[in-house]
Amino acid sequence: MRNATKQTILKLLARSANGQTTLQIAHDLNLSRSATSLYLNQLAQQNLVLKQDTYPIIWQINGAKQSTLTDAFQKFIGVQGSCHKMIEQCKAAISYPPTGLPILIHGNSGVGKTFLAHLTFEYLHQQHANCAAKLVVFNCADYANNPELLSSALFGYRKGAFTGATQNKTGLLTQANGGMLFLDEVHRLSFANQEKLFRFMDTGEFQVVGASDQVTTAQVRLIFATTEDPSKVLLPTFLRRIVTILELTDYHQRPLAEREALLRELIRKEGARLHKNIQVDEAVFHQLLHQQLAGNIGELKNQVQILCAQALQSQQSQSQLIIGDPQHRGINITPQQLSQPPSGLNQALQQKLQQQLQQVTAVKKLQDLLWHFAESYFTALNLDRTYTWRSLQQIITDNTQKIMGDAQLVQPFLQTLMIYVMDFSNCFNKKLMQRFRWQIQLNTPRLVLFTQKITIQIPKEYQKLLRFLLQIFLQGQIVEDLPYQALLVAHGNSTASSIQAVANQLCHAYLFDAIDMPINSDLQEVILKVKNWLAERDTAKGVIMLVDMGSLTQLYKSLKPEIQGELLVINNLTTSFALEIGQHLLNHHRFIDITENAKRLFQTKIQYFEGFSDKQNIIIASILGFDIAQKLQQILQPLIYPDLKIIVMNFKDLTELLQHARQEPDYLKNTKLILTTSYLEKKTTVPTFNLLDITDEEGDLTALNYKLQQIINPKNLPEFINRCISFFSKKGLSEKLNFLNPEIIIKQVESIIEKCERRFSINLNNKTKFNLMIHLALMVERTILDSPAYPVPVALEQLQVNGLNFYTNVKDILHFIENFYHITISDWELYILYEIIIG
Repeated sequence: MRNATKQTILKLLARSANGQTTLQIAHDLNLSRSATSLYLNQLAQQNLVLKQDTYPIIWQINGAKQSTLTDAFQKFIGVQGSCHKMIEQCKAAISYPPTGLPILIHGNSGVGKTFLAHLTFEYLHQQHANCAAKLVVFNCADYANNPELLSSALFGYRKGAFTGATQNKTGLLTQANGGMLFLDEVHRLSFANQEKLFRFMDTGEFQVVGASDQVTTAQVRLIFATTEDPSKVLLPTFLRRIVTILELTDYHQRPLAEREALLRELIRKEGARLHKNIQVDEAVFHQLLHQQLAGNIGELKNQVQILCAQALQSQQSQSQLIIGDPQHRGINITPQQLSQPPSGLNQALQQKLQQQLQQVTAVKKLQDLLWHFAESYFTALNLDRTYTWRSLQQIITDNTQKIMGDAQLVQPFLQTLMIYVMDFSNCFNKKLMQRFRWQIQLNTPRLVLFTQKITIQIPKEYQKLLRFLLQIFLQGQIVEDLPYQALLVAHGNSTASSIQAVANQLCHAYLFDAIDMPINSDLQEVILKVKNWLAERDTAKGVIMLVDMGSLTQLYKSLKPEIQGELLVINNLTTSFALEIGQHLLNHHRFIDITENAKRLFQTKIQYFEGFSDKQNIIIASILGFDIAQKLQQILQPLIYPDLKIIVMNFKDLTELLQHARQEPDYLKNTKLILTTSYLEKKTTVPTFNLLDITDEEGDLTALNYKLQQIINPKNLPEFINRCISFFSKKGLSEKLNFLNPEIIIKQVESIIEKCERRFSINLNNKTKFNLMIHLALMVERTILDSPAYPVPVALEQLQVNGLNFYTNVKDILHFIENFYHITISDWELYILYEIIIG
């Protein structure tokens, strides 16, 4: 084996705290698996690498040789995680020529400031850097009450400088010349001493006490530590000279995987000191892991030592030390184990995944990519199943079991999910998740709620990514087109949730939510819980509740104003009732039919309310998309009268609502105004207004003012109009686009509008042109993101504009933009385009 190959293999292994498989190393070296295996076995014979007896085999750097092959910072737990940026800052500061920049480490007692300072010196020594010959450590608190003595210790003194100075004394700066000086508790320096020190930091010169006529020089790297707020305890002039401040967080604020690694490392060190393997009861391990300790890691170390000492009293002669109940599931830790948390098994795989993720824009395609990537690459991975790994899996499994009756929904991809979370989390940045968030929220709102429920106990640092990945992997697994929301409410620790699990399991769908109330809960507490549940859901089509308590009348009066659609409450909660309702939901039965069936079959007391909303309301819907309606709501909300409620709807739902209202004249009796971005074909007794009329410079705003005065204080009208004009502008359009280049798409849609006018021999007014501009731009983005297409109410081939076939001609006009973005525009989008053109 060539020396270059040998060094390359050792460096690859040194970068991975958990080791690598033969296949991974072969991939990185671009060698065959058999050749790589031969080289690895040769290195094992030379005692340079360790061969773990696992399947597949894991190769690790020999701990005795590791320090010469890796940088010292690899010993700092979190170097590849939450502390990565901080360590990189530290490296940059100490690498600055010629002798680095001063560094201040800030953090509470016991977080590892001294440990980091020593690692910094060790790293310098490994790099053969300037001023790395020695490390001098001094705690300023030792002389805090005597600034003069502290000054003499720091700068040195001459014989006779003060009473008791019987001989010359070398100061710390002189002692550290050519090396590093670590000043702990630096806030204990007096302002005078800080001034002397920052002069040295500027010039490299200082004066020995008692030798004011003589200047002494030294080359010293400076590193400081403090537990206090630097801005409050250090002179501004002194602090300005420290360009790198490293913040170390408390133990309980570190990510869970890093806390586990820290705890394992403390236990491992005790095991090495006692020459014993240690088994820790998982309950004890969990308690140590989730403590909030004033003394942080230092205090945790003391607790571990106490537990070991207590166990040692009765297990002195045993080879394994058991902490906690030996009958409970235990975590085994050997003195040889490496304790760094997972840090990215293979950089090449991470880079490959990141590149592929950048090219995906649709949720379904992202799901396909993650499955394909997992099937292609994860077979080679053999991650250590840490406590963190198991605990996150357990939370998701248990909560899914509670809601669905079993965990089959998540079991097929749970291992894959955890590998993405624990080892490829850096690939899923905030920008990537934001790209898909609105698609997921718009198209699969029930899935969003479900993933929130099953991850509610997940630690914050993992929660957002886990929810995002669950929403991707579970696409198509949660029923989204339920006609109504369904809720079970009962007294008891698990009464409602038990029925929920059975009903959802037997119906093979997530249909019911459940609220378990304490036995001593009163009706007001129940109502508050249900209101919170309603606030997270779209209640426009209706809500069905099965309850076991309380006055129906009081429940109705309290809850009906919170519900936009119809409400049915059945005061009898049993499994059979829930299953009956579940079948109605799956079969999309009408609300009135469910109500009549409940009266006939259950023979129980029910009460049924019908109507759109009991509260005075305004409806906003936009033919341009639900997201536009939501943004219009944000504009209007602060300006309306406080007793009014804004209801945002899909345009399709609005047309269905108006059809329903024509059959029941009082259905919209509490709706004050309907705001849209187009003219409504279906007539209604409720006043309506097309907000795009505001952009018509020749338009008469008298009708607008009259209608808006019903919902807005007249003094707020000018501001509302100005906000709408700003929103319906080219600048406003660019803000509505999530990722398309506004300048490019605006030019493209303007060209399409010109072609439509020429092809169909029509002259569109400014308002219609702008309406088309918004629709076309957002249409392209929606299509790229695979937005849902609704059924078209007419055959497009029959539509005509000025005697010309609309469908054939518009497909021809849009052909270039479909090719440009590699999309196919749906018939629903074309139908909306037709509606806008003909006005």
